[in-house]
Amino acid sequence: MDVRNSTSKAKNEAATGAAPCPVGTFQYDVANDALDWSDSLFQIYGYEPGEIRPTTALLVEASHPDDRAQVVRVLATTLETGVGCVHAHRIVTPAGETRHIVIVGSGVRNESGEVDRFTGYAVDVTRTTENVVSAGVNDALQSVVAARAVIEQAKGVLMLAFGVDADTAFGVLSWQSQTYNLKLRALAERVVADVACVDRSNENLRAQMSHVVLTAHERVGS
Repeated sequence: MDVRNSTSKAKNEAATGAAPCPVGTFQYDVANDALDWSDSLFQIYGYEPGEIRPTTALLVEASHPDDRAQVVRVLATTLETGVGCVHAHRIVTPAGETRHIVIVGSGVRNESGEVDRFTGYAVDVTRTTENVVSAGVNDALQSVVAARAVIEQAKGVLMLAFGVDADTAFGVLSWQSQTYNLKLRALAERVVADVACVDRSNENLRAQMSHVVLTAHERVGS
């Protein structure tokens, strides 16, 4: 095996968005305590579609022991406030495999102003995280040197708004560029431009930042 070629391939994949990260969607009905997963989300958690009944208790149980308390806190806060979140943590599949995932979601309020649904998606960034950690974020972006500054700025937006690390922020941006067939640089430019227009005096600053991140793809090219 040629280690140099393997490393080069990993860097190119991380930089160009090749080999998209697995992603699954979910919707949680708060009143009925009913959690729905897409088929791909079952697979991310290591199950066959429909093999088990997904529950919030299962989400907590599947999380890595070292991350479990944080998962509980984030879940409770999001369901209570409805504020969007981007949360990175590890899960352990039934087969014992540790995976790195990012949950992106937000609460949906009913006419009474109560959060009655929580919807979003989960991205398995294990491959992206491993590639970036092993090669280094800057090295992984060698083929997009011209775009590095704005991508780093966009990563900084996610890191500051949601308290995630650089690898996770890069994983989320990469996933969005792959999913919506957008250039990573164009997406990053949109995020940075939109954040500049956010009202920093608004008490719902985090909610605004979340909206910018979750909808930036809709405004690329506008």
